[in-house]
Amino acid sequence: MEKLQLNSKKIIIWLCVNYGIFIIAFLVLGTLGSENRMILWINFFLNITICVISLVLNIILFFSKYKTSVLIKIVLLFISLFLAAFTYYAFIMPECGLPSVLFS
Repeated sequence: MEKLQLNSKKIIIWLCVNYGIFIIAFLVLGTLGSENRMILWINFFLNITICVISLVLNIILFFSKYKTSVLIKIVLLFISLFLAAFTYYAFIMPECGLPSVLFS
C-alpha cells in the first residue's frame, strides 16, 4: 500500500480548506439558532475537530523536511491558534452564555 506523500503545498491547501470549513460551518450552524442544542453540539465538535487537525498539520509543516518560509508557517500557526481560542471563547468560556445552553 502506498504511503500518503505530503508536500508543503498540499499541507497549506489542507489548512486553508480547514479554515474555510470552520468559518462556513460556524456561520451556517450559528444562524440556525441557539435554541437547538443538537446544532450547538455538532458545531462544537466540528470546530474542535478542525482545530485539532489544523494544529497537527501545522506541527507537521514545521518539520525541517518542508521548505516553506518561516513567516508563512507562523501565520498559519497563529490562524489555527486564533480559531482554537475563538472556539474556546464561543463555547466554553463561562461568561459568554453558551455553556448554559450546551451543558444544561
